[in-house]
Amino acid sequence: MIVRIWNNIHVFWVILALPAAFMAAALVRDPAAAFDLIHSSGEVSVRLLVLALGISPLRQLLGPRRWILWLVRRRRAIGVAAFGYAVLHLTFYLLDMVFWDQIVADAMVFSIWTGYLALAIFALMALTSNDGVMRLLRANWKRLQRLVYAAAVLTAVHWIFVDGEVRGAIIHFVPLIILEIARMIHIFTKRHGQLRKPVP
Repeated sequence: MIVRIWNNIHVFWVILALPAAFMAAALVRDPAAAFDLIHSSGEVSVRLLVLALGISPLRQLLGPRRWILWLVRRRRAIGVAAFGYAVLHLTFYLLDMVFWDQIVADAMVFSIWTGYLALAIFALMALTSNDGVMRLLRANWKRLQRLVYAAAVLTAVHWIFVDGEVRGAIIHFVPLIILEIARMIHIFTKRHGQLRKPVP
């Protein structure tokens, strides 16, 4: 029974939505909480993004283990949730800023427009993360989805330049960087070994 509940995709969506529910409740209690919620919603978005991007290298490095396959089946939901929290991040920012002239002025600043550009890419990824678009684009769908790596870089840059500190961004993105480097080494080693394999 517990396993069936844990494997239910609707239950997984509820789990993904829990932080958003707590954030909404905090905002209702105190509208001034929008300022603090900007950072917390951004962190949740980044954590989900890193998790979604880390699934493929984990599968390639460790093989089709049961827990990895469990994550693979939920990767699309995790990615869409990452976009959802990025939208919340923007919403809390707009609520905190109040004045539209300041919002427009800030949009020209490097640290801010990198965030907008990352969000635009996330939106494209979310809109194309369905079976219909996959069937329509075929092989081009995977090429399109690789844009998410550009969004990840833009997100890291946005974080570093907005907060003025590197440690938080490093803590969140280094695991993904390590996984991607390990995957590249794994691919290179495997191909190199195949090239050196003697022909019978």
